[in-house]
Amino acid sequence: MFPNELSDTQATETNDTLQKSRTGWARVRPFPSLNVWDLDTVDDGVLSRLPMFLLPPESENKSEIIRKEREQWRQLVKQPHMWEHSDFNEMTQANSMVSDKVGHAQLHHEWDMIIAHGLGVDHCGHRFGPDHSAISHKLAQMNTAIELIVNAIDRNDKPTALYVFGDHGMDNKGDHGGDSPREVDAGLWIYSNRKWHSKESDERTARVLRNAQELISSNALGSSFDQDLKESWWRNTHLSDDYKSASGEHLFEAPELRSVSQIDLVSTLSLSLGLPIPFNNLGTAIPEMFASDNDSSAEWGLLSVLRLNAAQVLRYIEKYVSNSRSHGFTDDALRLWNDMYNQAEDSYRELADAIGQNPKNRRQPHIRELEERVAAEYFAFTRMVLGSLRQMWAQFDPVLILAGLGTLVLSIAALLALYAQSRLRSLDIIIARAGWPCISGGIAGAVVFRALSSVFVSSGLSHMTSLDATVAGLAMGAAATFCVALVSDSKASTFAFVPQLQWLAVTPATVLNVVAAVATIIHCLAFSSNSFTFNEDSIVLYTVQTLVLATSLLSVRAILSSSAGPKRASGTRALVCSLLILVLNRTLAYSTVCREEQLSACTPTFYGAPSASISTVYLAAANVVMVWLVPSTVTYALRRSYSDRAMVSKLWVSLGMRVSMGMAAAYWVLDSIDGQTASGAAAASSPTRSSAVNGSDWSDMRMALARMAAG
Repeated sequence: MFPNELSDTQATETNDTLQKSRTGWARVRPFPSLNVWDLDTVDDGVLSRLPMFLLPPESENKSEIIRKEREQWRQLVKQPHMWEHSDFNEMTQANSMVSDKVGHAQLHHEWDMIIAHGLGVDHCGHRFGPDHSAISHKLAQMNTAIELIVNAIDRNDKPTALYVFGDHGMDNKGDHGGDSPREVDAGLWIYSNRKWHSKESDERTARVLRNAQELISSNALGSSFDQDLKESWWRNTHLSDDYKSASGEHLFEAPELRSVSQIDLVSTLSLSLGLPIPFNNLGTAIPEMFASDNDSSAEWGLLSVLRLNAAQVLRYIEKYVSNSRSHGFTDDALRLWNDMYNQAEDSYRELADAIGQNPKNRRQPHIRELEERVAAEYFAFTRMVLGSLRQMWAQFDPVLILAGLGTLVLSIAALLALYAQSRLRSLDIIIARAGWPCISGGIAGAVVFRALSSVFVSSGLSHMTSLDATVAGLAMGAAATFCVALVSDSKASTFAFVPQLQWLAVTPATVLNVVAAVATIIHCLAFSSNSFTFNEDSIVLYTVQTLVLATSLLSVRAILSSSAGPKRASGTRALVCSLLILVLNRTLAYSTVCREEQLSACTPTFYGAPSASISTVYLAAANVVMVWLVPSTVTYALRRSYSDRAMVSKLWVSLGMRVSMGMAAAYWVLDSIDGQTASGAAAASSPTRSSAVNGSDWSDMRMALARMAAG
């Protein structure tokens, strides 16, 4: 909550004090919110503080209505001790939450925005589910609070709006971690103490939305968008699904309701408060909020707002393209966005010329129809950009997810089979027997999966590219046939060693294998947590260092258990190498490329300067040199113990490491070329057009190289 003189909306860090040296929210009131068994603490904390802003001080207004409402607020709070707080001291007493500039009375008269986030209903859902009586009690409490807020708004002299909405829904168990309609849909209710729409404005808004829907659906790109972006109305299928006859037929047809995206709230609230839309918001202002037709205005409010909205979205795209060397936007998408925006601007100029000849023409039907057409074009443009970026950035592809899980399972099975066979025969024999089946299976899998991909894409189940299908089919086909070849070669011998349990004997080798397995499992489990995923670099460093440290301890054990001879010398070399790897890993960790989520606590150093985002030519050249230098150094170190003759060394050090590092080096070479080309094109002409025409976008190839290099 902040008064007029505080324009910066940075939240203060403290719970109970207002830092006079900082501008921002005048009051910040967090409450313990993670205990879902506590249904009242958060809600009581919010409800016990709202009256201070909504009701006048008793010294100003002692009417019976205000007294009754104040008593209703007190009855809403389940925990009376929530009222015993310094915020509600008498005006004659010092109040640590009120600055010298913001007195108690001012907080009632001069607030600009209040955000109150209750969690009782959410906690009820998690604890009891949506059908428990506790939900009814919480909803009744919230309903009474909304009634009291509306009463306070109606008494306010300033135009004021109340937004009531949820950030998610809940399923039949009260949870909301999935993507079902019940979980991702929520209600939105807006109330104002001033008339802000009429039947005529609603009809005009509906025509704008219908026209925009036709523009989006008629486009090949827009036809593949999610339904919520193509259509502005939604049927409450949750309700109709709950009421079915014994035969399964719906007892009634769900009503059609207006629907908006949550992302639209940001642009709507910003423009309603007279503030610019945040730079990186891609929402579209809710048309009904601005469609009232004021005769004194030179331009229809909705058209003016949507034009501002479209210009902000275009500015974001231009800045993103000019500053991102691998933006990932296709040439077709960039041309389409430019064409749609230019078409809307041309139509706007046509409208301006028509009105300019005679301002009184604004009320003419053909002018109003032209206004609606132009507004629809701006609306369709912002929705087209949002839909395209959603497909690129926030698309959960079930086919690719299942393909990834299938590849993971088949790879684990192949590794187990390989491990079992390697204890019975040499790798030369295993490769000779399973190599060609693996290659042929990979080719067959790539062909089959690529053929199926067209079916998945046409049916809307997936947005995979031909490259995605080829790589997925190749990986699954190769892993499956490799595993089958090993198992079918000798079913009796493949796992013959298992009943003997000899491999479970506690030896240095088995201890190291267990530590390696645990480190691998930890790395896999890290992806189940957002926090661990964001900090994957630290997780990988920790697990790798743990594995090397275990090797160091085993080396020390070998040294202490041997008085002299080759075993002691081997242990000493292993210890020196382990300590050297520990130092190198820690040194390598200082070279960072930060994720967006880490930027506040992470400084990029990989590119040579914190502000740089393009790989330099020198860095790319150094990577090419390392492709030869690192494997050669490892081979030299292994040669002393003749370990370089082992099949593992030949396969991994001589072949696998060189190929993997070569792909990584190729990635950074392409990154450098693409970055330099994009920078030159951006300097030569406008960002969006230069990228669409002159850019050498290697993003798909780079991504494929990175995935294959990482294994």
